[in-house]
Amino acid sequence: MRLLITLLLSTLFTFSAQAKTTAWELEKEEEDINLKVFTREIDGSDLKEFKGEMLVKHKLTTVASLLLDGASAPKWMHKCEKLEVLEQVDPLTAVIYFLNGAPWPVSDRDAVMMSSMSQDPETLVITVNISMVNDLVPEHEDYVRIPHMTGFWKFEPKEEGQVLITYQVHANPGGSLPNWLANSVVVDTPYNTMSNMVDMLKKDKYQNAQIPNIKNAP
Repeated sequence: MRLLITLLLSTLFTFSAQAKTTAWELEKEEEDINLKVFTREIDGSDLKEFKGEMLVKHKLTTVASLLLDGASAPKWMHKCEKLEVLEQVDPLTAVIYFLNGAPWPVSDRDAVMMSSMSQDPETLVITVNISMVNDLVPEHEDYVRIPHMTGFWKFEPKEEGQVLITYQVHANPGGSLPNWLANSVVVDTPYNTMSNMVDMLKKDKYQNAQIPNIKNAP
């Protein structure tokens, strides 16, 4: 079943959309795939916000269809152990449950969220937004529930048939995380997730995908 995942799956934390922030700082770059990962401090939060940017030469529908394919999430989303569609509201909107793995002895994290995709009719920019709906599913004794998360995916058409992919998230992971894990997750999550996208986007089912209400750039 197809679903908007954005997941932001293996991510973690949020406190206020109006929180003061510092400037973005480049953390990691992979020139071979045009990928850059940035982080920035959020006032009132112990954990940083991350942003990954990657330029790919694919159709908008190719990139969007990967995000809508919830069943594929564990194959490419960093540390995604499980993703389940609880309700497919419409072709571009779904309620999803996901489980994020963590190294022992840190507890795995889970969350329930509404994910919705939309496209600007003039610019053709596609945005996938999420909102937390944790109350729909009781907490599991073996997992720590992610209490807050804000973020989005954005697919922006560029010249020569290219698309700029942006993956940005800030969250509250719940419980506590060791400093080494907290510092690595904000870089490893976007870096590994977006690196894995490169091979996934080459698959025929995404190359040939057609999506209701989503148009490609001319």
